[in-house]
Formats: sequence, structure tokens, C-alpha cells
Amino acid sequence: MKLNTSTSQFLMRYTGKNPLPPVAARYVAAHSHPIRPKIVHMYANRDPNTLWWRVSVNPLQSSFKRVVRSWGARRARTAFMQALKARGFDREGRRVVHNTTEPGTKADVDFNLRGSLEISVRPQCIKEGYAAVQQEINFLLDDLLQQLKNNQTKLQEKKKGTMFDQKR
Repeated sequence: MKLNTSTSQFLMRYTGKNPLPPVAARYVAAHSHPIRPKIVHMYANRDPNTLWWRVSVNPLQSSFKRVVRSWGARRARTAFMQALKARGFDREGRRVVHNTTEPGTKADVDFNLRGSLEISVRPQCIKEGYAAVQQEINFLLDDLLQQLKNNQTKLQEKKKGTMFDQKR
């Protein structure tokens, strides 16, 4: 499943698979690069049943200095980790809270997040306050969870349909 969602401050790309990120792919492709063995080992041993997420500041490359780009990326990462925690997930998308009636949790899903997620920071994010950043990250994560829940429901219905057809 692929999902692309955007707001005024962010662009979110999700895929249910775990492809190698572009930065890591660059080092893996360069066979003589000294950091290549470490990157290959890291991705060979990384758990594919977790959410691989990253924040990209490429849209800010030409407009803002490095310190501003890193500040924007850090705000987006912090907001995303807080949104995950508020919905009962750890920073790798694993379910922490199984009872959704606990105070402070908003999640109504009972599965771990898997796949790859990229959040691209847009220039508008730099001008907004942290509350607005958190609100848009919450919206993006809620949209992702809803899409995953709908997809899971469709797959379960499809399984039930094929099981019913086999019993005939």
C-alpha cells in the first residue's frame, strides 16, 4: 500500500515495504566508500516489522541555511514522536498501549506500524509555531492510521470472502 498525503507544512510518503533510503543507497552503491560496510550491516540487521521513518528537508535546501533546516527537521521529528506516543506507539511504530481506554491515548488500532515513511518539511513549516506543526503532524498520522485500518479491514473481508467461496 502506498499513501501520499500533504498539508501546507509537510508532505508525507508512506509505503508498506521497507526500501533502502536514498542516502543509504548512495553509500551502498559506492563499493569503495569506507562507511559502506557499516550501512550494509545496519540495514541487513534492521527489523523489517517496524516503521522506518525519516524527516527530509530537501525542499528547504535552496531557501534556508543549515541551522534553520536542522531546526525544522528536529521540530518535525519531535512532533512525530509525540504524536506516536499519544496514539500508543513507540518511536519505531510498535504498539505500547494495548488498552486504548487509558488516558492520553487516541489510538483505536491494535497493530504495529510497518513500512517506510518519509516526512518532507516545506518552507511554510519554518514560519509556523510549534502548536501548528504538532497539529499538522497529528493530522498526517491520524490519516495514515485510518488508511491502514481501512486497508486491514478490506483484507480481512477479502479473506472471509475467499474462505466462504472455498466452503461451497
